[in-house]
Amino acid sequence: MAKLRTREAWVDDVKVVACVLVVLGHFFQSMTKAGILLDGPVYGWFQITIYTFHVPLFFVCSGYLYQRYSKVDSPASWWRNMRKKALALGVPYVAFTCVTLAMKSLAGDAVNTEEAGLLQTLLVRPTAPYWYLYTLFFVFVVTPTTGGASLAFFLLAVSVAVRATNLLGGASMPYAASSVTRYWCWFVSGMCLPELGWQRLLTRRVGLACLSFLPLSLAVFAAGAGDAAQLALGLVACVCVLSLCRSATSDARPAWLDACARFTMPVYLMHTIFAAGTRAVLLRLGTSSALVHVPLGIAASFVGPALAILAMERLAPLDFLVYPTRYIKIGGTR
Repeated sequence: MAKLRTREAWVDDVKVVACVLVVLGHFFQSMTKAGILLDGPVYGWFQITIYTFHVPLFFVCSGYLYQRYSKVDSPASWWRNMRKKALALGVPYVAFTCVTLAMKSLAGDAVNTEEAGLLQTLLVRPTAPYWYLYTLFFVFVVTPTTGGASLAFFLLAVSVAVRATNLLGGASMPYAASSVTRYWCWFVSGMCLPELGWQRLLTRRVGLACLSFLPLSLAVFAAGAGDAAQLALGLVACVCVLSLCRSATSDARPAWLDACARFTMPVYLMHTIFAAGTRAVLLRLGTSSALVHVPLGIAASFVGPALAILAMERLAPLDFLVYPTRYIKIGGTR
C-alpha cells in the first residue's frame, strides 16, 4: 500500500525556484536564437549555470517524494506504479508535445522547436521541455523504493557509477538511455534525503555556505570547464536551494507562494507555448525590439499558463490534459 502523503511546503518552494529558472532559461535561449537578444558572456554564464541544477532539482524532489510516500518493492507494486506514471506523465507529454509541434508547423522559425516527425519526437527524441517527463518515466521504470538507508545508499552508489558511464560515453547511447544515466543519480539523491535526516542536513547555515556556487560558477564558466566540474557545481547549487527552501518554510506562508506552487505544473507544460505564441505575434506585427519582447514574453510565460489552467478547470475535463489522475484513479502507489 502507498504511504499517506501530506503536503510538504518546502518541496513546493524548491519546485517553484526550479520552474522559474527553467522558464527563464528557455525564454532567453529562444530570444537569442531569434536574434532579438545577443548571445553575450552574461547570457552564456547564466545558461551554463542554471542548467547545472534547475532540472536536477526537479529530479531530487521527485525522488524524495517517491521514497517517502510510495512503496514499490514487488512486481505487482511496480506494475501499478508504471500504469499510474504512464497516465500521469504520458497524457501531458503527448498532449503538449503535439501542441508544440503544431505551433512549429504553423509559425516556423518563430517557435523555438526543432523540426521532427511526431512519432520520432514522441518515442525517440523528445523536445524541450517535455523531455523531462519522458526521462522521469524511464527513471521510475528502473527504480524501486528502498526499505532502509543501506539499500538507498547502495542504489545511490550504483547511480553515480552509471553517471560516470554517461560522462565517458553518453553521446553514443540512445536518448532514453543517456538521459536516464545522466539524471538518475539526482533522483536517487532525493530518495536518500529521508534516510539522511534531512531536517538536520538542510539547514540555513548549509544553504548560506553553499551560496559559494555563484562565484564558483563564474570560475567554471571562465575556464570552460567540462561536465565533471559542472556536475560538482550543480550539486553545490542544489544543496543551496534545498537548504534555503527547507529552512525558510514556516507556518505563516504568504498566500502568493502557495499560489505559485499551485501553478508550477501548468507553467512548466505551457510556458514555451505562450512565449512562442507571443513572439510569433510580435514578429508578425513587425516588432523585434527586445524592450517589447522581453517583458511581454516573460509575462506570457507565467501568466498565460496560469490563466489557461484556470479556464481548463472551469471547462472540465480539459484539465485532464494536465492532471489526468484527477479523473482516472489507479490504486497501489502514489
